[in-house]
Amino acid sequence: MSLGVILLLLVVPMLVSVAAIVIARLYQRRGPIVRFPEVAAERPNDLNFGFAIILGFVLVAALGTFQDARQAATDEARAVTTLSRTALTMPAPLRDDLSHQLVCYARQVIQYDWGNREPDGGAAGSRFVDATSDRISQTVAMAANGNAVRDAALGALIEGEAELREARSLRHDRAAQLPALFWVMVVIGAILVITLSAVLLASEFTWLQALITCGSALIIAFTLVLIAALDHPYSNGAPLPTVEPTAMQVALDSVVRFASDPAVDRPCP
Repeated sequence: MSLGVILLLLVVPMLVSVAAIVIARLYQRRGPIVRFPEVAAERPNDLNFGFAIILGFVLVAALGTFQDARQAATDEARAVTTLSRTALTMPAPLRDDLSHQLVCYARQVIQYDWGNREPDGGAAGSRFVDATSDRISQTVAMAANGNAVRDAALGALIEGEAELREARSLRHDRAAQLPALFWVMVVIGAILVITLSAVLLASEFTWLQALITCGSALIIAFTLVLIAALDHPYSNGAPLPTVEPTAMQVALDSVVRFASDPAVDRPCP
């Protein structure tokens, strides 16, 4: 998530609160806005409590997306490691080719596919990993056509390749964002809560009205930033929560360490 989006989510609620306070004060000078100011002053607490429940549900949904994305990334890295171990049972040429392809796969996932970006900052970088994934499938198919691999090892090899494809697909699926309706509901709710708080507290001292209204806006703003960060698990930056390709880096190091080919970490095609 870009710095501009973060600033927008932080600044806009505060601007709305300040504008609502100023407008409410202008109307208050012409006459009472509410009929019973003593009763109206208690309503912001009810509004904040009700909206906090809504924010809580959305936050839980975003947290679930984040946790699923982290688990999917771990599963993909584990699939790379498992397939590399199975590759050690293959004949030398296929074994070394597959090990090198797994090294390239892990590198390209970290460099290009993570957060779905290209070297030049574009939006789509997955085609690099697609090509390497296809080469892995071709290598496994070559092993299936040979007779030098034991049946049990061949079955594990085919299963491992399928698990790797499924794990990568699952990682992309877990990066799916929350439905747009969630954001519409949260944004409209935030505007209503901030505006009504300013209106219902118009008869109070200005400092108290500003403290409650702006304080609510600030809490809402930070919650929106957190939801947005959890909703984009692969593309955030510190100090926001993010899923880093740490597990894939560990898998890459493991493939290189245990490979029989000393040149397994050579440049990728």
